[in-house]
Amino acid sequence: MSLRDRLGDSVRASGDSKRKQNIPSKAYHKFFEGYTEVRVPRSNGKGTRIKRIYTGEYYRQDLSVRNRVLIRLLYVVFFLCASLLFVSGAVEQFAGNSTWYVNLPEAASVFFLFWILIAFIEYLPAGRDMTIAEYRSSSRSLLKASIGAAICLGVTALATLLFLVLNSFTALLPGIVCIGKYISGSLMMLVLNRLEMKLKYQIIPNTNQVPVDSVVID
Repeated sequence: MSLRDRLGDSVRASGDSKRKQNIPSKAYHKFFEGYTEVRVPRSNGKGTRIKRIYTGEYYRQDLSVRNRVLIRLLYVVFFLCASLLFVSGAVEQFAGNSTWYVNLPEAASVFFLFWILIAFIEYLPAGRDMTIAEYRSSSRSLLKASIGAAICLGVTALATLLFLVLNSFTALLPGIVCIGKYISGSLMMLVLNRLEMKLKYQIIPNTNQVPVDSVVID
């Protein structure tokens, strides 16, 4: 290959790399799904600027205002109770709590409980009508996190039971107490998940209009 050919390939590769850098990521498109980007004139009349207008559908919980508040309070109570049960079981003076096959599902439970907390940041203050991104980061995230927490807490209970079976010399009562706490927390997360899954969301058409003097960006 000649020097000119090599230089040409290098330039083309550099150009491709720059174009790739300018392509928005999947996360960007997911976050702004339902938005239309347009170029509108600046207020000072010099040039244009990019403006995002939400033109997608809205998601609305099929609940009265009172029930929207009640369901959120119920979710918070379930979450706090499950978290307290988990923590109290994990710090119990029980030999199984220092065993690796018990610690692994415990660590996973911490991850999913924290994910629920993050989902609550979006879910609890969400308005009556939610954009696609708001719906995903609140309701959809809460569903995934709560079922994950339910499974991991259940696995932690099974791992604790396994420890009791393999170590007959260990005092039974602390282990049984831990198992009861983990199972109770798991059931609470499962109930939260089922409630949110059965909750109906209405799809509301959007009435936002793209300005006639703007240019839509593909």
